[in-house]
Amino acid sequence: MEKNKVILHGECMVFPSEIPATATPLLVAKDYLVVADSETTGNYHVVDALEGVNFFRNETGTTFMKNSKPTRIRCVMENRHDAITLEPGAWEFGLQQEYDYFTDSHRVVRD
Repeated sequence: MEKNKVILHGECMVFPSEIPATATPLLVAKDYLVVADSETTGNYHVVDALEGVNFFRNETGTTFMKNSKPTRIRCVMENRHDAITLEPGAWEFGLQQEYDYFTDSHRVVRD
């Protein structure tokens, strides 16, 4: 996969990355990890937590994943966005931003 390719899943961005040496492992209590919150509808963007899928977070709160098998990013409300399969590799998750011309500022896209 191209190093600068970005996968968009609603307001969530996923792109190939390296796991920083300072990132710490995350324990996942469910069968998925929320990678983009839903502020109003409860339609969280989640990644399936399978054997061979490990999550990390760095000191600034960015979430990373290293997966040795394909896993999916999907929505809790499955009819909102198609699920996308993430091939084995190292991934970073982020949120899209938008520009508000009235306030002359950037902000995170919200649902």
